[in-house]
Amino acid sequence: MVTIRRKRLTNRNVVRTPGSETTVALNYSPVSEVLEVEFTGGKVYHYFPVKPEVWEDYRRTVAYGGSSGAFVNERIKPYYELSRIE
Repeated sequence: MVTIRRKRLTNRNVVRTPGSETTVALNYSPVSEVLEVEFTGGKVYHYFPVKPEVWEDYRRTVAYGGSSGAFVNERIKPYYELSRIE
């Protein structure tokens, strides 16, 4: 079941993904261990609890030309709970 949260994360750790066909931006809160993913269709989800090491893996992957969407599909979606932001 998807629960709904109404508050987005602050923009401190935003990684914009202009070349991605799947994601627009990802953001992360190390305090709450929440990963926020904004998808190209406009939907926003929070995934949790995501450890800081996973966030760093994501940042390295994208920095070296890896796919943001593939990372989310392979390393995030199958393993973490989620909430939709409206």
